[in-house]
Amino acid sequence: MNKETLMQVIVDQKQELEERFRREKILTRDGVELCGKYLAHPNLLLVSGMRRAGKSFFAHLAAGKGQYAFLNFDDERLMGFSAKDFNIVLECFNELYKEHGILMFDEIQNVRGWELFVSRLRNTNKVIVTGSNAHLLSKEMSTHLTGRFMEFALFPMSFKEYCGYKGAEFKGKDVYSTRARSSISALFSEYVQNSGIFDYYKFGPEFLRTVWRSVIDRDIVIRYRIKYPGILEQLALLLVNSFASKVSIANLTRHFKLKSPHTINDYIRYIENVFLMFPVYKFSYKLKEQFTTFRKMYIIDNGFIRALSFSFSENRGRMLENMVAVELKRCCVREGSQLFYWDDYHFECDFVVKKGTKINSIYQVCAELAVANREREVKGIVAAAREFGLKNGYILTFSQEETIRESGCTIEVMPVWKWMWQGNY
Repeated sequence: MNKETLMQVIVDQKQELEERFRREKILTRDGVELCGKYLAHPNLLLVSGMRRAGKSFFAHLAAGKGQYAFLNFDDERLMGFSAKDFNIVLECFNELYKEHGILMFDEIQNVRGWELFVSRLRNTNKVIVTGSNAHLLSKEMSTHLTGRFMEFALFPMSFKEYCGYKGAEFKGKDVYSTRARSSISALFSEYVQNSGIFDYYKFGPEFLRTVWRSVIDRDIVIRYRIKYPGILEQLALLLVNSFASKVSIANLTRHFKLKSPHTINDYIRYIENVFLMFPVYKFSYKLKEQFTTFRKMYIIDNGFIRALSFSFSENRGRMLENMVAVELKRCCVREGSQLFYWDDYHFECDFVVKKGTKINSIYQVCAELAVANREREVKGIVAAAREFGLKNGYILTFSQEETIRESGCTIEVMPVWKWMWQGNY
């Protein structure tokens, strides 16, 4: 790689970033302060998440106000870059920056052998790495840096962050104010139907369709050398249209007329690796049963559902469930918990959260608790509570709020926005 080209790329990217910081409203994300502390010890931070979720801005905020050097490898001018060129990058940094307490590399997984370079750097520098492929990053980091890095998964905007993005400021006690509750509820209705990805509000649904296609093509088809790219694309769209529903690997294999279920399993795993969606498995004490039964697929952002559905019909309940799944997944990833659904073939509970060896919280989600579904939702919570020895559970809705006591179980019915706002996960 030509040093002059690298110098130009680094300077151009720095100027572009400074211009964006001046021009755009920068939202302080949850976790920025925590990640700043991560850099103290150990001194290597991995920020992972889907493309366009705001990883680069997040990393720059985490780096703080001191001097730091950075390079974004998601740049067509770096297509010929290889591991042997990393030393030239360091030369460029030393010439362009008087001092740089932190080195930052965006989308570094584009370069084969990057992990050895970072392993060498971390002995004398604080390093931030961002990437859009969970499997590659975590696997390679773990292999070469066992126990010596911290990881932070960045999701699309949470509801609280969305309120901040919209310029709405609420305090904890505002959930009891009639006026504030009305405003929060209206914002939440927008949030459910729109997106947690910032550029959606500049470019609309077509932007999300472009991101989806780009991730499928660049981060899966090319990277994994997919044998049946057409089937991959059709599978991804089918799963979007089946969000929050149970899917069977065997049925999908037959649907696409494939000889082996391994292809479908692999494709779903690749889609999960690039953060477009994630599976929730049935809880079972038998590990094999968890992976061989039906799984439910959830989309990382509700905006993709509206942008990609073949014939979207208003389904408030499933959209709400998808949003709750994303919020619970966000919490589970950061706290080391696991998310499942549960059923005993008589009753079903939408979500159960396992912390350590125990299930510690259970949830049902529905748009409205009405005569037609009340018994089913309540009995599902009660059955799950009995199974796991719990005395409390949640039924999350759009707007209802009450307390139900049934068979020794206390069930809090509350709006999803209030549950998110209070953070009682």
